[in-house]
Amino acid sequence: MKQDKSAVNIKPLRMEKRPAFTLAGVSMITTNEAEQSGNGKIGSLFERFFTDNIGEKLDVNIREAGYYGCYFHYQQEEKGTYEILLSVQITEDSVVQNVEGIQTYTLPEATYAVFVTEKGPIAEKVPQAWAAIWEWQQLPENIRTFTGDFEYYAGDIDPANGQVEIYIAIE
Repeated sequence: MKQDKSAVNIKPLRMEKRPAFTLAGVSMITTNEAEQSGNGKIGSLFERFFTDNIGEKLDVNIREAGYYGCYFHYQQEEKGTYEILLSVQITEDSVVQNVEGIQTYTLPEATYAVFVTEKGPIAEKVPQAWAAIWEWQQLPENIRTFTGDFEYYAGDIDPANGQVEIYIAIE
């Protein structure tokens, strides 16, 4: 994957402690290797999320506007399989019923290093930011917990010229 030079020196915009919160949406299991080789599944998961109007189906339960790409159940940290959930944040008292194929995941309370992608086509800028984050995590002071990381997409994001926040759980 070609990486632009500005991504090499990526630093978090801020550190943020967040309480536990629950997401609901559609998920699948993949690997970074599959995603980088052109055999990835994330693109089709995004298509399913929007084609099936998942956010609208969960509308009564939504806590805030926008949607999330949540990464969890990591095997071998970033080198193995992980689950990705394209989702919306739901209220704690939500009971998701009668919505076929919907899964939930509760991210534990955590401190996050928050990165912001460069502005541009999000299908390009998000993978570039992740490549830089993988370099950032190689520094000994940057210790990821792999308890759950997520991308936050504002509800009014322009896919052709947007910015995404990426939250990396850290010690």
